[in-house]
Amino acid sequence: MLPLSRSTQTRSGLLGLGSPPGRQLMLCVVIVVAFLLMMTAGWNHYAEQFASREEFLLSPREILISTPPEWIQSDVLIDAVEKADLPDQLDLRDRELTNKVANAISAHAWVRSVHKVVKQYPASVLVEVEYRKPVAMVEVEFVDEGAVRRGLIPVDVEGTVLPPGDFSRIQANDRYPRILIDLKRPMVEAGMKWDNPRVPEAALIAAELLPHWSDLKLNRIILKEESGQHYELELTDQTRIIWGSPPGQELPQETIAKHKVQVMLQKSAESALSSHEPQPSLDLRTAGRAVTGLTQVHR
Repeated sequence: MLPLSRSTQTRSGLLGLGSPPGRQLMLCVVIVVAFLLMMTAGWNHYAEQFASREEFLLSPREILISTPPEWIQSDVLIDAVEKADLPDQLDLRDRELTNKVANAISAHAWVRSVHKVVKQYPASVLVEVEYRKPVAMVEVEFVDEGAVRRGLIPVDVEGTVLPPGDFSRIQANDRYPRILIDLKRPMVEAGMKWDNPRVPEAALIAAELLPHWSDLKLNRIILKEESGQHYELELTDQTRIIWGSPPGQELPQETIAKHKVQVMLQKSAESALSSHEPQPSLDLRTAGRAVTGLTQVHR
């Protein structure tokens, strides 16, 4: 057998670049490299144009959020966008976009939680929001032009401070229960829970009574600390009703909140509370036992 010449075989037995197969391999490599270089040049040329395609971009002001209820006068979306300092354009291809939007919206004082953020093509972002609901106005004192005056600050059922600017004077005075604790202004901003835990407790009572507040001629919820801490209800004629403990925190043998409300409604129907004449004090902590059809809960 004749040995291969040095031009067609290397010492290791591999094909040399001078052989026909070697030249073909080198040609293939050159073609692939040239193709990649052309692709890179093409991408660099069109990348900027591709990145600015309108179907991927939208303004933060174009985000669609759940329709706010009638008690919210603020523009929740615009306020949240401005406070969060989001960029002028949002990009659907941003993997952190949903988190950024959720964080921006959830920071608003009226937003209790963001349930869902959905990206849609072409450029659209949908946000499902749960809003806070006002249940009471807390009485506070403040100094105005050297004089001490009283004002009202709205709260939700959890005692979260709500934006006072969304309420007219008439709404604040006539539509919601009042809470009187210590007249101190909160040390927290709107969107945060009142720093005095007695306010959230009273807010729970207000939430139970809110649907019937006007019909029962109630004026305010008051914290009483004589002979053991408890809450009382003051009627518009200054009559006092002993409520007792906050809902869910009733003492053993104390009537639960739902039954207390039923007692008041029944007494009102009997005109015991609706009369303009002062009425004897009613203690709701035990009154539920005397109402027909109510089962006393023992704890």
